[in-house]
Parts: sequence; C-alpha cells; structure tokens
Amino acid sequence: MNVSAIVSAYYAKDFICARLDNLFEQSPQPEIIVVAQLGSFEAEIAKSYGDRIIHILTPDIPTIYAAWNMAIKASNCDYIANANCDDYTFPHAYAYMAFILDNHPDVGLVYGDEYQFNGEAWPKRKIRPQGDFELLKKQCFVGPMPMWRKSLHEKYGYFNEAYKVCGDYEFWLRIAAYGTKLVHLDGALGVYENRAESAEHRQTDVAMIEKQYLQATYKDLTLI
Repeated sequence: MNVSAIVSAYYAKDFICARLDNLFEQSPQPEIIVVAQLGSFEAEIAKSYGDRIIHILTPDIPTIYAAWNMAIKASNCDYIANANCDDYTFPHAYAYMAFILDNHPDVGLVYGDEYQFNGEAWPKRKIRPQGDFELLKKQCFVGPMPMWRKSLHEKYGYFNEAYKVCGDYEFWLRIAAYGTKLVHLDGALGVYENRAESAEHRQTDVAMIEKQYLQATYKDLTLI
C-alpha cells in the first residue's frame, strides 16, 4: 500500500498497543511511522515491532503538528494518513481511500464519516458533508481520519507548528484556498473516541481562539 500512517505517540500509554495492532490489520498494510519521546513507554512498544515500524525519537514532547511534520518528511509513500492513537480505523479504510486517490488525480484529500464513542453502549455515527473552500471557512468538516497527497506539502508547505489544536484545520484551509479538491467518501472509516483528555478537549480555550483566528483570517479570502 502506498500509504504512510503517521502516529504521534505522546500521552498514549493506554492506546498505543491497540492502535499499532489496528494498523497492522489494514490490508494491505501501510507504512507505519511512530514519533515518540526517547525512553517513553510508547517508544519501547514501537521498538518491539522492530523494522516493521519506522521510529522517530524526540528528546522532549513537541506539538502534534511538529510530530506530524517529522513523520511526513520520513515518509516513503505518496499518501499520508494521520493515525491518532485513540482512534480505530476499519481494516478496509486505507485501501478504500488510496483507491480513490489513485483513480482521481484531481483530488488532493479524501475523508469520510466516523462513529464517535462518548462512553455510551453504542457509538453514534457522525455524518460529514461534502464541502469546498467556502464551507471550510465556516467549519472544519474534514474530521479525524483523512488521507491526503504528500505532494501537497511540497507545494504548500507543512503543518504550522505554532498551532496547538487547529494546525490541521489551518492546513486544510491553506490547500483549499489554492483550489485543492476535498472529497467526502461514502461510508464510515472508523471509530473516534471522544475523550475529555484529548488535546482538542483538554485545551478548549486554545481551540476556540485558534479556530476564530483562522475563520477571521480566511473569511473574505477567495480562491487564490
């Protein structure tokens, strides 16, 4: 599979084992790149998989977008998928998304629905819209499980590491402003665990400030 699954493995002691096993369930298997802190539990777990995983070790804990950038630069594949440690991706999902990108060269990023688990007995499906740049300026509809072309970073740069929560939203806005086509796929791609301890919910004030800043910045911008 021509896909790199990038794993930012910080604060992920309770999830890393299940996540890596989940990625090895993908058929065919993606290239797996784990970024973790030197000497951490997460790093040791990743090492236990040997050369089946590409390891990037950091002396401290970077922002999630700094970790993603390191992994993307180490990628040997054409497509990138962020694999958050507390998510679960259905075994068919990466092959499905890669197939769409393979057969639609005009598409830069694909995304789908997901089931969200909030502690209830059954996860609830989150239905995401088909959107374009105009809708993206109002809401980040891409969701937690997109796949995109690595070549987009060669054209438009990497994730802005100054953002703590909304760096992915900023990058989607950036590429969409240049006319990159974002496509919603039919079906759910996996399960998102809606945890209060996640970066998004742990830093709600920061998330709101970053989101409002981005929406104000792009509000009156037309396609570049």
